[in-house]
Amino acid sequence: MKPIEGSTCVDAWLAACDHLLTKENDAWRDYNVILEIAEPLSLSAAEKQVFLKLDKFLVDNKGLPFNSVVNTIFPAQLYARHGATGVYERYLTEVYPEIKKHPDCSWGTYAHRILCRIDSGGTTIYPLRDLVEKLRVQLAQDGPNRAIYEVGTIDLFADIPIYDPHQDRTRPIGGPCLSHLSFKLGPDRRLHLTALYRSHWYVQRALGNLFGLAHLQHFVAREAGLEMGPLTCISSVAQLETQSGHWGKVAVRGLITACHALLQPVAA
Repeated sequence: MKPIEGSTCVDAWLAACDHLLTKENDAWRDYNVILEIAEPLSLSAAEKQVFLKLDKFLVDNKGLPFNSVVNTIFPAQLYARHGATGVYERYLTEVYPEIKKHPDCSWGTYAHRILCRIDSGGTTIYPLRDLVEKLRVQLAQDGPNRAIYEVGTIDLFADIPIYDPHQDRTRPIGGPCLSHLSFKLGPDRRLHLTALYRSHWYVQRALGNLFGLAHLQHFVAREAGLEMGPLTCISSVAQLETQSGHWGKVAVRGLITACHALLQPVAA
């Protein structure tokens, strides 16, 4: 187990990358890497350059663009432009059909799974909207419940099915890696979020995932009338992966070195 505390998503991601680089004897892989991020939506100008650097690396090497990874979890730009109605409606009709065309998203997206499902009786349900409403109802009461806001696989039609055993159980690779989301109401009425990944690629996915989770957390907090608390991400397996024919170890080391350099203060 490796716990890592970071002030921001970029800070925690780079610290985790540095840790994984020490695992040379196991293909830069480790188990139960836990990131705790104090300010999930904080992004300095230098940190923005880091994700632009990562985005260019991925696009140049035929990976999934950074914002596409973010949007698999939550459509942040859609929310900024059109509010909650835009998320609940426009994502399903405008954004998701385009994302699903990419071969890396053939199984769908987390955002689609948490926004719209068909229950066992054939009725369309809207799990994320219902989760926000549950929070609002609890917050209107004295002594609201703090730990009843689960998003996962216990009940496909009562919870939000991130990992769906019905359709995902036979996928050998390339299926959803995010297994569970747990929202918690803190004593200071800040909204905490813990995400569990069964497996996590730290080059192609992790930083985009962290920002996607942060935007999802912000959405739920804002729509429920709460402030954001920390974001915790648990990767049961984390790896700085190489992609045959696309990028190797030299390229990954160079990427991480370049990202660190972007965060160094400029000499006077």
